[in-house]
Amino acid sequence: MKIEFTGRQTEISDELRRLSERKLAKLGKLLPSLTRAHVILSADKHRRVAELSLHSRQLDLVAIEVSGDFRRSLAGAIEKLERQAQRQRTKRRLRKGAASPRLGATAAAPAEREGPRVIRSRRAAVKPMTLEEAALELDGRGDGVLVYRDANSERVSVLFRRKDGNLGLIEPEA
Repeated sequence: MKIEFTGRQTEISDELRRLSERKLAKLGKLLPSLTRAHVILSADKHRRVAELSLHSRQLDLVAIEVSGDFRRSLAGAIEKLERQAQRQRTKRRLRKGAASPRLGATAAAPAEREGPRVIRSRRAAVKPMTLEEAALELDGRGDGVLVYRDANSERVSVLFRRKDGNLGLIEPEA
């Protein structure tokens, strides 16, 4: 991979060059088809801006990070590029494994072969409360699910809104 450096209103030190070359080499392992990279470092009063662009035959990735220090700006921009590269790699894998439109419905998609996926997860603070208090709190929420600790039995329970408008309760067994 060929790496170009441009300094706007600043000189690029050898230390920053080595740092960016080392981190970009790691990105090169993640996306082996990269052909060139362009690192632009610019200084405006107290702001230090790092702009990185990666080019390959299939895609171009760009990330910009602003901070008070070139090292932090460079590290932040490279982190953004890593996330973009990982996302592109995942998309390509899913596309390559997907059923071809020419094959029709006979070939199964990878998601169907692997089983169900977790689409959304979140953390919930489990507060001790009675069933009545939980029902009142559920009315004030928009998502329709409440995880709470039963004040009487000290067990975790789940209260949820059913499609018919009533409430459903899930309690663990002994």
